[in-house]
Amino acid sequence: MQKAVLSVENLHKTFINGSNSLAILRNITVAFKQQSSYAIMGISGSGKSTFMHLLACLDTPTAGSVYFNDHNIAHMNSKDKDRFLQNSIGLVFQLPYLIGELSVLENIMIRGLVAGMTPDQCRARSMELLDAVGIPDKAESKPLSLSGGQQQRLALARALFCRPAFLIADEPTGSLDEHTAQDIVELILICQREWGMGVIMSTHDSSVAMRMQTIFQLKDGMMTIKNTESREGT
Repeated sequence: MQKAVLSVENLHKTFINGSNSLAILRNITVAFKQQSSYAIMGISGSGKSTFMHLLACLDTPTAGSVYFNDHNIAHMNSKDKDRFLQNSIGLVFQLPYLIGELSVLENIMIRGLVAGMTPDQCRARSMELLDAVGIPDKAESKPLSLSGGQQQRLALARALFCRPAFLIADEPTGSLDEHTAQDIVELILICQREWGMGVIMSTHDSSVAMRMQTIFQLKDGMMTIKNTESREGT
């Protein structure tokens, strides 16, 4: 099966405040391949989250385009775009954004219910994912009773529900201690190898970035390649 490609071409993002403008991203062109892992490094305020949001179609660029397999996402009709976001992209953020009123299991199931799956199908897939991320015993718990690391495991399980081609992770370890952060990164890489995803992770932590195969540096709105094949054991 052909590997999917998620790419941006001549990407710009400028924020306007009255008569003032601030260019956050400048003329970025880069391609990400399924089954490979990438780190986007940069200091706080360098535009990492802005770039990740554009890549995930949570925001629109000032200029330039985002492509999935050579299809300009901006030119997709609403049905095709919804299908792309539902089936091809999984999202994890620094904060897990869980629904506190629902159980751990229900927080994962809701992704499938929105996609039109039956409750039994959603429950079976959700339990499979809880087992994969190491917290099957927490299925009936409430999210707020979990530790920070467990909450990120739950957020990862939810993101992986539809077996996405790409996992986009925006500072997923930013609020975790060093040991827990490394556990989450290892779990993401295990899932990547098992399910053949591409992983695109923003981080300011060099120890996290070094686990990825390719590292990009974002500075002054420009993106440059910093290193390749950094992952331990590659």
